[in-house]
Amino acid sequence: MRRKWLVLILLLLSLAAAITFILHSYKNFRVQEGFTPLPLSFDPYSSTSTYDWKGTSVSIQGGFVKGKLVENNKTESLLLRALSPTPSITIKSSSDTTVNLRLENISPSKIKFGSDITNLEAIDPHTVSLAVAVKHNQVKNIKVELIPDDNPEVVILGDNRNGYGTFSQIIDQINGISPAFVIDNGDLVYGGEPNRYRLFYETVSKLQVPLFTTLGNHDIRENGRGIYTMLFGPPYYSFDYFNNHFIFLDSSRGWSEKTAIPEEQYQWLESDLQHAQGKRIFVVSHIPPTDPRAKVTPNPYPNLAPNQETGLIQKEMNKLSGTSDIDHAFNDKEEAKKFEGLMTKYKVDTVYLSHIHSFYSFVKDNVRYVITGGAGAELLTQNSFYHYIRAHITNKENYLEIVELPSPPNQIIDRYWAAGVMFANSIYKEYQTLVLAILVFILLVVGWVLWIYRKKWWSFLKRLGNWLYTVIKFSFVKYKEIVRRK
Repeated sequence: MRRKWLVLILLLLSLAAAITFILHSYKNFRVQEGFTPLPLSFDPYSSTSTYDWKGTSVSIQGGFVKGKLVENNKTESLLLRALSPTPSITIKSSSDTTVNLRLENISPSKIKFGSDITNLEAIDPHTVSLAVAVKHNQVKNIKVELIPDDNPEVVILGDNRNGYGTFSQIIDQINGISPAFVIDNGDLVYGGEPNRYRLFYETVSKLQVPLFTTLGNHDIRENGRGIYTMLFGPPYYSFDYFNNHFIFLDSSRGWSEKTAIPEEQYQWLESDLQHAQGKRIFVVSHIPPTDPRAKVTPNPYPNLAPNQETGLIQKEMNKLSGTSDIDHAFNDKEEAKKFEGLMTKYKVDTVYLSHIHSFYSFVKDNVRYVITGGAGAELLTQNSFYHYIRAHITNKENYLEIVELPSPPNQIIDRYWAAGVMFANSIYKEYQTLVLAILVFILLVVGWVLWIYRKKWWSFLKRLGNWLYTVIKFSFVKYKEIVRRK
């Protein structure tokens, strides 16, 4: 008997060791082989990031220095990520040298570089490599210009989180549309663990156009802010696109803290708004200053016919759905007034938000607020649906097209069931190796139990086997008789 329990103890210890190893591997996030991240150095007022690399100063305006990349041929490149459709790079060296750069998050087909740039190579649809020869004390400027577009289009989405299936569908559709760029306004992941960011990063790497992001409250969980910074850069920034100005804010604290946007960021925001006057301004953030649902009494049975009876479970779930209508806006209502006052004062065209897993569009004090939170996260409220926005930006107008995707039925019980299935699928996707290890352990334990009690069930299995053999043999005989009669 002791040997039997010793086997079980060894199995448990093996499982514990396997889980420890797997979880440790999940925490060691590596963007790609040969990549070494650098501490973020970014000035939001000038949108500039600078790095001194072997006596050579490399600055990018409209982007940040992400890290170093050593490729298979042992060539070391400086990896830059664009935070603008038109970044510019300045290089100054203390000696004659050649600087190898990798610039990601751009659209090579929609931009053009200066004619003096050689060795320009497209690595993928949103990354190029270039080798820049610089002489002693020479300042080299590399500017990126947009190719004119008569009907520029931008895709806006939010709250994809762990809805990998829906989000992947959106990515495929975006690649077919080929907009100027994509905006994801927060809740990129369900939690900030490295393995979840890894899945998001792998998914959006399939995009063939630039992606500009902002932080959501889920993105900063589990120390996720550091991973976000390594991958996507500063929490707030801005850029120009033709005669339009886009501002990205960090309101991720607004769900769990009284203040959504710190004072330091407000100072930068007002300065940026002042400098953007004369342009059409768009602001991107995650948490809305005001929840548009707060003024509406929700109807728990919006799609039920007047005389249709509902089951007890459905009625209880309809009552429970009211909890999803808690205020999803700034906790400090004075801060909400401050934010909205700035939007009105500086004549912002549209504020794009998410956080609420639905779609809302309303105008307040001559500013349009659009909430788009349907890129994949669970839909627990009725009348919500999966979607993203196609914003058509011309010189004269800015109109939105809502693209709806397949969504769960509009009954609350169906939506909770769909959410449960989605979470189960996401757990398997996020912790696939761990789930498989646990399943293998369960099978081993079941096998161990069956072996120990084999005397009790062996005779039963023999009888069952004999019965199956008799049934099959009888069926075969009858089949031959039927064939002969024909």
